[in-house]
Amino acid sequence: MNLTRFTLLAASCAALLACGGNKNAAPATDPAPAPAPAAAPAPAPEVKVSLDSTVDRYSYALGMDLGKAIANINVPLKLDVIIAAIKDEVDTTRKVLMDDTTAEKALQGLLLQMQQKKEADAKAAAQKSLEEQAQFLAKNVLDSTVKVTTKGVQYKVIKEGTGITPKVSDKVQVHYIGALLDGTEFDNSVKRGEPLEFPVNAVIEGWQDLLQVMKEGMKVKAWIPSALAYGEAGVPPMIPANALLVFEVELLKVYAETPAVDSAAVAPAAPADTAAAKAAEPAAAPAEAKDSKKAEPANASASSPTGAKKPAAKGAKKPAAKK
Repeated sequence: MNLTRFTLLAASCAALLACGGNKNAAPATDPAPAPAPAAAPAPAPEVKVSLDSTVDRYSYALGMDLGKAIANINVPLKLDVIIAAIKDEVDTTRKVLMDDTTAEKALQGLLLQMQQKKEADAKAAAQKSLEEQAQFLAKNVLDSTVKVTTKGVQYKVIKEGTGITPKVSDKVQVHYIGALLDGTEFDNSVKRGEPLEFPVNAVIEGWQDLLQVMKEGMKVKAWIPSALAYGEAGVPPMIPANALLVFEVELLKVYAETPAVDSAAVAPAAPADTAAAKAAEPAAAPAEAKDSKKAEPANASASSPTGAKKPAAKGAKKPAAKK
């Protein structure tokens, strides 16, 4: 507990250094002349810090470190009381006004206030984000070039595609750039120089909805509402609560699901001796009849969608993956 008290109080002292001049202020119990009526308070003299000696340097470094810690305290503090407490602890001729038990209870109260303030700020920020995205989407949809999916994803076509449209059971290969509404970028496969491959049903609902209105080769800019992305939870620290996500998506390839083959409907290949006999038949035999009995090439699967490059191995990074 003593270490906790020292850390908090010393950090408070460092914060006073950053504010400038307060460390020379006298505690409330020290006598001080009354200010003249209507006179503006004189600014505290600037304290010049020397870093010439070893003691100066490690003292200043300690103050920097503790100052960073106290900067996270987001509830009201009385700096004159803090500096008085530091003097009480350091100066053995002064009396400490709290025992350890009372100080511990006070610090527990401080931590509780900090947590409550943090939660209140987060809730306010989430509500503000909802309001901002609603205003943006209402205005954005008025653009005649903006289209809307059935679930509410807004998108604008940058480049048309001519290939097939993926189904939810297919896999796709894409390049994409992901950002927040304010332009803060949180992911970019183009910069990495590596497109990603993943099942359509493995990503957030907004991505699934968007991909199923695209064609192979198409590139779009899309705005995905938070309700179709990560909602109120977000993905801290990159994606805050209720964040509208802005993506540029280029659908490079669709790996369509291969339909099941009915083995009874496939004629077996002709035996080698039968094929030789067929070669000796008169030329009058219908060519199509002979073609129908040719054996299927051994490497036929290489030209099918399932024979193409396989999607990324399990565990590879996916854009906007489901939580």
